[in-house]
Amino acid sequence: MLKNFSNLIPTRIWSPLQKRHRLGQSKLKRNRVGARTRDGLAPVEMALTLPLLMGFVAALVAFGYAASWKIRSEVVARNVGWRNRHPRWAHWQAYPAEWPTTGTFDRHGAASLNDLAQFSVTEAPIIRGPISQVNVNSNILNLSRDVTQSGAQIRRTPPLLPRLGEISYDTSHQYLDDFFTHSEMGISNYSRRIPRIYELDLDFVRDSAPVLQAVSAIENNPRRQLLIALDQDPEFIAWRGGAPDFHPRVSTRNYELDVAWVREQRVESLLSSIERLPQTMARSTIGLYREQINESEPPLSDAAIAELERKIQELEDYLDRLSDRAGGQ
Repeated sequence: MLKNFSNLIPTRIWSPLQKRHRLGQSKLKRNRVGARTRDGLAPVEMALTLPLLMGFVAALVAFGYAASWKIRSEVVARNVGWRNRHPRWAHWQAYPAEWPTTGTFDRHGAASLNDLAQFSVTEAPIIRGPISQVNVNSNILNLSRDVTQSGAQIRRTPPLLPRLGEISYDTSHQYLDDFFTHSEMGISNYSRRIPRIYELDLDFVRDSAPVLQAVSAIENNPRRQLLIALDQDPEFIAWRGGAPDFHPRVSTRNYELDVAWVREQRVESLLSSIERLPQTMARSTIGLYREQINESEPPLSDAAIAELERKIQELEDYLDRLSDRAGGQ
């Protein structure tokens, strides 16, 4: 019986670690077999993707090459024009730096400015102002009257993909070269410009009743001879050879078409200068008399000096009365 039981005892016992090791060896054998089946695909994949990659790189280089020469042509076109515009007087035919000898450039006048083709200067509010009946002389204020155009031309072959053809650019740049000086506008520097810039119909002003009444009042004023002292004072002419001009005038700077602005900035200052006119004329006359006393050659007699001092005293008393009157108001 013991003999039969001994036959049931296994002669070799497998541990769990040994079983796992045998399973791992079987999987490794299967992976090695799969790897041997893909060894020839890598060169094929590289042969298929490399031309596409190289073509993409060549396209990027060609695009960058074309874009860089387009920018350079625009820079040269602007440089050729602006380096010869006042106050820069560089020789415009000098070759630009780093511009190839195969490229060309030019500078000439243009018929019109493309950006201003749809713009009418005579209708601009800053030119016309609030007066709708006034016509603006478009020949004088023509913005595109002196338009200059500069350009640059270049033809290049891409370093990669030359079968695409040559890259050709003909770049142009327009700019204004007119400073609207009196000589360029055909206007004298000693004449008023408003009658030349604006086509004013002043007949209705000349024939209006208020204007005619004002002209008649000036011509028929019985004290008109007294106004000679404003610019033809015989005492100034006899001593200095000329008389000062005491006429109050409106400032000729910073013109505006706004009625309220003109009233505040010009009319009120004109009225103030008229109110100060007596003081101004009296002080100038006092200075004239003192010059005669101190600088006469030969010296004046005592009687003449006494007469001039009397006149000076009268004028100083007159200034005191004007000051008291202004202080009382």
